[in-house]
Amino acid sequence: MPVRLWIAGSEDSHLAHTLDVSNHGVQLGGYRGEMKVGDEIVIQYRRTQAQFRVAWITARENSSEKQIGAECLEPGKQVWGELFPEQSDEYEEKE
Repeated sequence: MPVRLWIAGSEDSHLAHTLDVSNHGVQLGGYRGEMKVGDEIVIQYRRTQAQFRVAWITARENSSEKQIGAECLEPGKQVWGELFPEQSDEYEEKE
């Protein structure tokens, strides 16, 4: 899904797209600007906005595009239009 984002303290907006979304975070692709881990950003999807914190950034090989993982600081907000069902972590040890 296409999104617009702003880095806290900046009025410049950037375009990106979602690769994966959940109630607690998002993975973005197609970002071409500068940011660092720990930055707070605002992501807008359609007319809804929420605050996120950048958890990780990876650069694509031979490209100026970056992928970003961000934690939602407002998990109660339904940025994507609905809440997703909670699922247990598939990597947790089973009893």
